[in-house]
Amino acid sequence: MIGGSFTFCDRAEDTVRWHKLCMDRYNSNMFNEKRLKSSLPVEALGEPLYFYKTVASTNDRAQALAQEGAVHGTLVVADEQTAGRGRFRRSWSTPPRSALALSLILRPEDITQVALARMNMLGALAVVESLGALGLEARIKWPNDVIISGGKVAGVLTEGSWMGEDLEYAVLGIGVNVSPKSVPDRRDVAYPAACVEGGLEGKVSRIRLLVDILERIGSWLNMLDSKQIYSAFEGVLAFRGQPVKISGSDMELTGVLQGLTPNCRLRIALAAGEVILLGGEDMQIRPVDMDRDWATLN
Repeated sequence: MIGGSFTFCDRAEDTVRWHKLCMDRYNSNMFNEKRLKSSLPVEALGEPLYFYKTVASTNDRAQALAQEGAVHGTLVVADEQTAGRGRFRRSWSTPPRSALALSLILRPEDITQVALARMNMLGALAVVESLGALGLEARIKWPNDVIISGGKVAGVLTEGSWMGEDLEYAVLGIGVNVSPKSVPDRRDVAYPAACVEGGLEGKVSRIRLLVDILERIGSWLNMLDSKQIYSAFEGVLAFRGQPVKISGSDMELTGVLQGLTPNCRLRIALAAGEVILLGGEDMQIRPVDMDRDWATLN
């Protein structure tokens, strides 16, 4: 019975489809290697798959595999991550049966400096688009976080290895808070956290979300130099037109966020009218008024 009515299947293929529909609806939290592998690869990504019930860090495992010669598109996924990290080596918790923790090995050829600068935001853009397809409005909090109206719902960490001036490989790590169980205590995080199911007020299939994110990464990967992806970044940039506070290791200032440069630096308008460009590994951005309802989406 689906939606209050009985469904009868006259053909074998209808029975198979009906069974799959039931599985997807009533077992949306099933998350295992067999089910995930059946949906991969997508856009030449996700094969081979390394699936772990528990791992310290998917990025660390992916880097080890890359150093051993793992090919472009290799995917590392864990149901639980015990020592995940984000920018500034902040802890990223992934409790079991509650979130997405994945790392993708990429070996792009002849990558330009502009494309390399944009790679860090690529994972965030894919998550924003996937959440949008579910009906959940999201934005990129520069440079690599994803926020919804309740707070931060996903984080991205890109790490790479160089041979001279050539990028040997990049590991694109993504963590997504899916169920309420994945949301850390407010006292344990620098920025308010949220989850996908809380934003949607309904259950979400982690496998479907993961596969959709991969598909969107793959569709943009060969367009990192394009105007289209730059426009896509700007279109989902959080706090545009709002007063923001920028802080770094040796500076702090306030201005209005105007947008991004093509190489993903921030364009900030100061009170005196001057527009400056900012970017760097140690910089953070947040709205001036964190109590506003809710100062996350523009």
